[in-house]
Amino acid sequence: MSMARRFHGNPVLRLIVSVPDDVVQQVDLLLKLARNHPARGNRAEFVRLAITEKLARDTLPQSLRTDNKQKI
Repeated sequence: MSMARRFHGNPVLRLIVSVPDDVVQQVDLLLKLARNHPARGNRAEFVRLAITEKLARDTLPQSLRTDNKQKI
């Protein structure tokens, strides 16, 4: 685990993903055309934002979250 300054000292883990070439091309085109996109031309930031947004939509109920599990 590394500590990245852009995460304000929060611990980070690397996540390597493989996607079809056409998906990468679509992301690149979007980032090129949408100059005001929050990812600002950065694929890794685009993926981080996509994961964050997906997690917000598909949030697990409070009782199932790993950060709130009670010790038995």
